[in-house]
Formats: sequence, structure tokens, C-alpha cells
Amino acid sequence: MLRTFVRKMADVSKGFGSGTKVLGRSAPVQDMPPAGGYPSIKYDRFLPNRGPSGLQLWIGGALVSGFGFYLLGSENIKRNADKAEKREARLSLYPYLQAESDRSYVKSEIESLKEEAELMKGNKGWKVGENVYNSKKWTPPVTHI
Repeated sequence: MLRTFVRKMADVSKGFGSGTKVLGRSAPVQDMPPAGGYPSIKYDRFLPNRGPSGLQLWIGGALVSGFGFYLLGSENIKRNADKAEKREARLSLYPYLQAESDRSYVKSEIESLKEEAELMKGNKGWKVGENVYNSKKWTPPVTHI
């Protein structure tokens, strides 16, 4: 038995036929492609459409910006009209507010002169209401409306 095995192994020309056994195993069977061959492999890049083009985005952005500038301009016009109305109201009230300020100034000035006369009645040569500065120019007091 060992001799026959060695003879079969030494006989290379016969090869391994179907069904021949080597060391208790059958001969290897090579895998072959299926009939008609394997299907082709898709190796191309598949990039789906990723949205609008650059030109479309640019035009869309320009339209949105233009509409925003339109709204900004109309709001500025409205705001300026409101400011002008407020300014007119203040200017029309200014003479009344100035008259009220002048009236309160005269009232406080009369009280101040009375108090000055009471305090300085013992000093000879003191003139009530005289300016202590050597200026002939009258300056109104600083008042905030």
C-alpha cells in the first residue's frame, strides 16, 4: 500500500484526476467564474444633485438683500417723519416752556433779593441786587428745561 502511494505521488504526468485521493482527501477543485462572467463593477463616482447652482444662490442672495434694503429705506422714511413730528411738537411748546422758566426765575430772583436785603441790612454801602462782578453784560442763569 505504501508502495502504490509513493508510485502515484511520483507519477507527475498523470496528475490528480477526478476522484483520486491523496492522503484520504479528494483533489482540490478550482473555483471558476459563472457562465457569462461576473457582472461589471461600478466604480464611477455617483454624486447626487446637491441643491441650487452658484448662480441661483447668488441671484437669490441679491434679491433678498435688495428687498431688505427696500424695507430699511421705507422704515427710515417713516422714522424720519416721526422725528420731524416730534420736533415740531417740541418747537411749538418751547415758547410756553420758556415763559414758565422765566416766570419761575423771576419768582426765585425776587425771593433771593428779599433774603439778601434781610441778611445785609446791617452793612452800610451794600446795594441789594447789584452784580458783584465788574461786568455790564447781563447773562441769564443756567436753567435746564
